[in-house]
Amino acid sequence: MPEKPKGPLEQIRAVFLEAMESRRDLVAYNRMDALEMDRRARQVECDALERVRALFPAIVGEAELQQARTRLTRMDEALETLAQRTDIGDRSRGLEQDDITWRTFEDMAWLLGIR
Repeated sequence: MPEKPKGPLEQIRAVFLEAMESRRDLVAYNRMDALEMDRRARQVECDALERVRALFPAIVGEAELQQARTRLTRMDEALETLAQRTDIGDRSRGLEQDDITWRTFEDMAWLLGIR
């Protein structure tokens, strides 16, 4: 019997589960310093968020998907606001960008019921 095609919500949850597993796997590389581990974790999160963005249907009917899309839009707005700021240095901007990305990833995972 062929496998039932997954809907957008199930596909998005699968992306988050895969990304969370990838983040956990980074701990296995215990020779990696904390900054490098953090950098790689943020990259995993960014990649997952971009994959999720591509999976959103044109019209969102499920509440979880609408909330997740809204959260992603807020992230984009926050990153745009950050990019326009001239009162902070590059290092601080990078740390704030990482924080915005991490919070968005965690918020969306929670919204989708992934703990």
